[in-house]
Amino acid sequence: MRQVKYIFSIVLVALITLVSCERKTPATQQWVLEDSLSLPGINPIGIGVFEDQFWLSDGDHNRLIAVNSLGQVQDSILGLDRPMHIDANAQGLWVPQYGSDTIAQFKLPSKSPLPLILKDSLDAPASIAVFGEERAIADFYNHRILYFNGADWISIGTEGKDAGQFYYPTDVQITDQNIWVADAYNNRIQLFDKRGTFVRMIGVDQKMNAATGLYVSETQVFVTDFENHRLLVFFKDGQLAQIIETGLEKPIDAIIYKEKLYVIDYKKQQMNRYYFDN
Repeated sequence: MRQVKYIFSIVLVALITLVSCERKTPATQQWVLEDSLSLPGINPIGIGVFEDQFWLSDGDHNRLIAVNSLGQVQDSILGLDRPMHIDANAQGLWVPQYGSDTIAQFKLPSKSPLPLILKDSLDAPASIAVFGEERAIADFYNHRILYFNGADWISIGTEGKDAGQFYYPTDVQITDQNIWVADAYNNRIQLFDKRGTFVRMIGVDQKMNAATGLYVSETQVFVTDFENHRLLVFFKDGQLAQIIETGLEKPIDAIIYKEKLYVIDYKKQQMNRYYFDN
C-alpha cells in the first residue's frame, strides 16, 4: 500500500510540474490585423514597394497604381497588358504582362518601359522575381520557371504533379540559396536550389485551393490560399505557424515592409495591414 501511495505521489508531482511549465510557456507569436485600407476601383493582383510607395498591379484595368500607407493613390502607369505579380528594387519596377507575353522594366520616374530580353518565348508570364543580378519568371502556360543566374537562363520544371513539376505556377521568389514557387493549381509551394534541383514541398497537408501568391521573409513563408479565403504562414522547414482568415476574402499577394505584413485582397479591393504580436 505504501508503495502504491509513493508511486501516486511521484505521478502527481510530475503532473503538477508539467502543468506549471505549460502555464509559464509564452503564447505563440502571431500576426494580428491592424487595419484594412480600402482600394476602391482597384482589383490588386501583385504588390511591390518602391521609395515608400506600394505599387499594385491591377490586371483587370491594365495598369499599375501606387498608394501610400493610408491606401491613398499617389501615381499610376497606364496602358499595360494584364500586369500580374510584380517586383521592385532600386532599379525600379519589374512587370510581367500576362496578355502580351513580355516583361517590362520601369526605371522610375520614367514611365517608358524597357523590355527584358529573353532567348526563349513566354506564354502568359504570371510573376517575376529580382535578386541582385538574378531573375526568375513564372511562365504560367508553359508550366515552368525561367531562372537567370547572372550569366545564363535555365528552365526549371515541366507540366505535371510530381515533385519538381508544375501545374500553372503563379508566383516566384529568389532568396540567398533558393527559388520558391507558388505552384498554384497543384496547391502547394515548391522549393528549389539555384541549379534547379527540387528540395521540398510546403503546404500539401493544408489542402490549399489555388496557392496564388507567396512572400518569403527571413524566417517565414506567406502563402495566399485564394479560394479558401486565407493566408497560410509557414516556417521555412514547412511547419505551419499560423492561419490568417480575418479580413480576407480573395487574398492574392503579400509583402512585409517595415516589420508590418501587407496582404492585398482581389475581391474586397483592399490592403490589410498586420502587426506581429510579441
